[in-house]
Amino acid sequence: MDQTKEKILIFSSREICYHSNSFFANQLGMAFEKLGYEVEICEFTKEDDLDAVLSPFIGKEYKLILDFNSLMTRMVEEDGTPILDMIYGPFYDYILDHPLFHYNGLTAGLSNLNAILLDEAQEAYVNRYYKGVKSTLMMPLGATEAVSEEKLTERPERVLFMGTYDKPEKLWDMVEMSPEPLKTYMKRLIEMRLAEPVLPMEEGFERFLKEEKIELSEDQFALLMNAMYPVDAFVRDYFRKEAIDWLVKKNIPVTLAGEGWAKYQSANEACIKRERAVVFGLSFEKIAKEHILLNNSPIFNRGAHDRIFAGMANHCAVLTDENPYLREHFTDGKNIELYSLTDPQVLCDKAEELLTNPGKCKDIQDAAYQEFKEKHTWECRARQLLEHVEKNKVAFS
Repeated sequence: MDQTKEKILIFSSREICYHSNSFFANQLGMAFEKLGYEVEICEFTKEDDLDAVLSPFIGKEYKLILDFNSLMTRMVEEDGTPILDMIYGPFYDYILDHPLFHYNGLTAGLSNLNAILLDEAQEAYVNRYYKGVKSTLMMPLGATEAVSEEKLTERPERVLFMGTYDKPEKLWDMVEMSPEPLKTYMKRLIEMRLAEPVLPMEEGFERFLKEEKIELSEDQFALLMNAMYPVDAFVRDYFRKEAIDWLVKKNIPVTLAGEGWAKYQSANEACIKRERAVVFGLSFEKIAKEHILLNNSPIFNRGAHDRIFAGMANHCAVLTDENPYLREHFTDGKNIELYSLTDPQVLCDKAEELLTNPGKCKDIQDAAYQEFKEKHTWECRARQLLEHVEKNKVAFS
């Protein structure tokens, strides 16, 4: 075995929204290099000659191997041997959405599979329902400072939201077309999660099964969660639409940037500015030009979307839906502004205050930037992951 223990190998095996996986791979790679490690980054697609792409890594040993929403977990040789079992070192799949979407990868039977999650509840879910995962780490993504920090205006004038949108009705149609009992399960889960937005989906499903006196094995539970992915998508877009509906109803100017917002219709179009989507690396430049960034991510009930840290890194006051994790790790009104998805009036009141009180907006921006520099840079994330590897190195050997 080739001894290259102080090398780190980072893959980018699939295209994720706005080419973010490639961006994350390179940002984390640079952070590891700053900490003194030699880093190899391998980006490829399914159209590439995979034998030629991956053969240079076969039989080599690395301190850690990493991918984002990895497709590699399911790649095998002709004899069925997983490719990742032929590259030595702990493999981490950095899962960027709910692990329910990754059932096939998490049950692939790799000998040294580990998972990084963006949410504490989702980490607990993997630990309970995916026994083949050797270790887990809850670690949000980092963020990057824009090259240019010049604001478009001296005072805050608009609320920026960056993210994808689809019509909730379209996702509801997917639910309606599902077979029973899946359709009934999904409708009940949607009802529960709209009433209680911080309820993790798996906890809602567990509650439902208990109410109905239905018993499932752990594998059956995880498989059904995977089949109910439209629930997570519906809840996300339902609350995104509701947030924008409320803001424009109160005449609060909003900029919408990302795929799908042409589908959004409002009775107050004068308050809406739509901008085309950009690749992930350019999103920080857009954020840096604004004063207020809206986050709306009910799919993370005990964690933090990277949009929050992107705003902090680029001197934006971040206005985000609350959850227990955010309440524990940030200070409402000091380095972040929190609102409840069950009380959109608070969202409007806080947005209006930030727009009309530039002094307070600036104080939050400054405190948030300091918070980012101390705790949420890519270098901070690299150190956290390396600590986890060191802590678990006996188990990985």
